[in-house]
Amino acid sequence: MKKFLFLLLIACTASGSYAQSVDFKLDLPLNKPYKMVTVMKMDMDGAQSLIMDMNTKSTTTFTKKEDRNYTQESVTDAVKMDMDAGMMTMSYDSENPTDDPMSKMLAAEMDKIVGSKMTVVMSDKGQIITTDGEQEDQSSPNPLGNMAMTATFPDHPIKPGDTWESEVDLKDQMTVKSTNKFVSKTTEGYLIESVGELLSKEKESIGNLTSKSILDTKTFMTHSATVNMEMTVQGQSIKLDLQVNVED
Repeated sequence: MKKFLFLLLIACTASGSYAQSVDFKLDLPLNKPYKMVTVMKMDMDGAQSLIMDMNTKSTTTFTKKEDRNYTQESVTDAVKMDMDAGMMTMSYDSENPTDDPMSKMLAAEMDKIVGSKMTVVMSDKGQIITTDGEQEDQSSPNPLGNMAMTATFPDHPIKPGDTWESEVDLKDQMTVKSTNKFVSKTTEGYLIESVGELLSKEKESIGNLTSKSILDTKTFMTHSATVNMEMTVQGQSIKLDLQVNVED
C-alpha cells in the first residue's frame, strides 16, 4: 500500500510538472496596431564622452501570416533626444520643433526617421528572417527596442526554471548570444530573464547584457522589457539602459 501511495505521489507530481509546461509560440492578431514606447539612456565614457537620453514612440502592426511567419510593420511616430557632450548640448523633439540652431542640426537627420517604416518577417518562434527599411541604410532609431519587443523561443515546450540558448543579429551592428530562462508565470504575464554576450561584426566579445521581459499569456507578445548593456567599442566604454513598454 505504501509503495502504491508513493508511486501515486510521483505520478501526481509529474503530472503537475507537465501541466506547467508552456509551448511559447506567437499567436498574434493581424492588423491590430500596437503602440510601443522605448526609453533609452546611454552613457559613453572615453576620448569622446557623451550622455544621451532618447525616447521613441512607434506603432507596430502584424499585417500578414504565411505558414509560420509573420510580417511586422513598424512606423516611427516620434523621437525625443537630449545629448550632452560636455562642451556641447543638443536637444531634438519631433513633436515640438524649435528654431534652436543645434536642434535644427539634429532635425536634419532625425526628421528622416520620423514616419519611416521598418518591415520585419519573423517566425512564430520569434526568429528574425528578413529586415527591410525605407532609409538608405535600412536603420532604425531603436533596433534594440525592436529586438526586445519579441523574444526568441525554444522549439519545444518548457516549464518554469528551464533555459534555452538564442542568437540575434542586429542588422550588421552586433550579435547578441543569450541564455534565456523561463522564470515564472506572474499576474502580469510570463517572466523571461536573459543573460547574454555581445559580439562585434568580427565575432569578438565586446560586452554583456541582462534583460527581463513580461510576455502576454495568450499572444506571447512582449508587454514590457528592460535591457541593460555594457560594452567597449573602439576604446569607448558604453553603458546602455533600455525600457520598452507596449500597449494594445
